[in-house]
Amino acid sequence: MKRKLLIAFTVLLFTPLINAQVLYTENFDSYTLGNLGTDPNGVIPGQGGWLTTMYQNGNSSHVTITAEPNRGKVLTATSGMPPQQHGISIFKNGLNTLIDQRTPGNNVIKLEVDFYTGAQHTFNNPGMYQRIYLLYENFDLSLTLKEIVAYTYSPAVGGIDANYKDQMGYISLKNGAMGAPSFLTYNEWITFIVYLDYDNKKIYFETPYFNNVAVGDFLNNSTSTNLIEDFKPTAFLYNFSSSGLTSSNEMVNKLDNIKITALKSVPPYVLSGESFLAQKFNLYPNPATTMVNITNNENRLVNKIEVYDTT
Repeated sequence: MKRKLLIAFTVLLFTPLINAQVLYTENFDSYTLGNLGTDPNGVIPGQGGWLTTMYQNGNSSHVTITAEPNRGKVLTATSGMPPQQHGISIFKNGLNTLIDQRTPGNNVIKLEVDFYTGAQHTFNNPGMYQRIYLLYENFDLSLTLKEIVAYTYSPAVGGIDANYKDQMGYISLKNGAMGAPSFLTYNEWITFIVYLDYDNKKIYFETPYFNNVAVGDFLNNSTSTNLIEDFKPTAFLYNFSSSGLTSSNEMVNKLDNIKITALKSVPPYVLSGESFLAQKFNLYPNPATTMVNITNNENRLVNKIEVYDTT
């Protein structure tokens, strides 16, 4: 019996890995130290096919490949020393051609990225932000952003949250609540992971920093019969603005280990949401026969319950 259970557990654990198909990965280690590119207008690609757009006094020297201790090379974007102020967009278009190469049926797209929170900064405008996007259209400053998902980080307070297609407002990465930001530690590398489940219209934000998975309804307003074709990941975009920066030190922003993977399904450990339930809700009795009670200490309203199996 023990052997049978071990075999079953092994199959369940590794089946999602067998179906995983890496479509794009970038750790910048093969790049040359120095400028990522030389064109500030987002037309001529720089190293690795990345494009950069500068505005408000930005120039190519503000987006570079640098060496990071214990990590290798990383993508670095800086504001310049105050009072110099500008905005920068760094983007990779054409990801849809990579998505098209996925195995048929691999309709869960996973995005991973490492983000450096940097130092705390003050602004005349406290709403200044940094954002990481996945878009379903090539990025162009003249177009309205067609975002699938976006992480928004505030260097003024360290707040982080996310929003996604057809969801009004922001979801907390720490507890899944709407409209409530979470907070990160300054000068630390954070890994963001998001699963876009096109077949089931669900989105899962896995954030190891918070030891949590936040879940939302994805593309719930769309009537498309082929969601992954109509809302296919096409561009990765990172941008920030240093407008109104009043700190005495420059902003130093970094990205690393960008990875896009196609999966047959969301991994079971992500679907379970056990860490979230254990932290926020009490379920009793357990086991139950005809009735189960769900309570919490934060006055959270339970809008919907889905039972996936009898366990």
